[in-house]
Amino acid sequence: MIKAFAEKVPCEIPKELQPFVVAGIHGYSEKEVHLTFPIYPNGFPVLIHVYKSLPRLYVENGVFQAPSRLNLAGQIHNLIPKMEVEGYFGQIGFILSPLTPYYLFHIPGSSFINKWIGMDSLLPKQTPSILKELLAYKDPLHCIPILLAFLNQLLPNRLPPIEWLDQSLEEIQQQNGLLSIAESAEKVGISLRHFRRKFKEIVGVPPKYYCKVIQLNTIFEALQTSNNEALNRLALDCGYYDQAHFINDFKKFIGNSPEKFLAGEHAYVKTYLGIKGQ
Repeated sequence: MIKAFAEKVPCEIPKELQPFVVAGIHGYSEKEVHLTFPIYPNGFPVLIHVYKSLPRLYVENGVFQAPSRLNLAGQIHNLIPKMEVEGYFGQIGFILSPLTPYYLFHIPGSSFINKWIGMDSLLPKQTPSILKELLAYKDPLHCIPILLAFLNQLLPNRLPPIEWLDQSLEEIQQQNGLLSIAESAEKVGISLRHFRRKFKEIVGVPPKYYCKVIQLNTIFEALQTSNNEALNRLALDCGYYDQAHFINDFKKFIGNSPEKFLAGEHAYVKTYLGIKGQ
């Protein structure tokens, strides 16, 4: 069994990286495992260092080996990929802000939906030395400063900010996904058509879809300090008009009813789903 899927790692994120890094995460098993588990949408890309067995990724009808020991995982959209681990499970890295792949790695989110990209292909010159440093440590928590230093090296070449998109994403987070996309576009002075097109291109998913993911994420965040029995009440508190709408959304994004998910074998991923932006 997996000891931790993607629990938050206590770490101090430098001020200059705070716009790009949401939280450190660590997942591991104490014994060898052979597990296949779903990867649900949570609204954020991930920089992940695989320091144990390389997983296989099941996406639609394809099966792919993780491309590298250091990968950038994109947004999840309209399906639930699966990950298979055979051996020891060990991954550490960062939940990133939605625009970090574009700003720091110069790739729009739409170019790697439901995919992992290996750093070997993104940054072929820098990656070998970084991987050598990462693999030199037996304690994976020692990799956190190395990964932060790696991201810091990318700052001088960051792309210029898209201020209206930054503003809109911040508002979505603050409002827990409960806002009108048309009103958001009007507020930042962008046509609704351009807003939707550019949002999907850069973030990777449509804005309405993203808002629903953040709304569900808010419920999972609240679950960390509540209990499973309070789930339907939390849904109402987080903006759902009734239980039926909540259950329909939950099934769409998670693939099962709330009760079956929380009682099932993959309920441990709820801590990852409860991680939100700053």
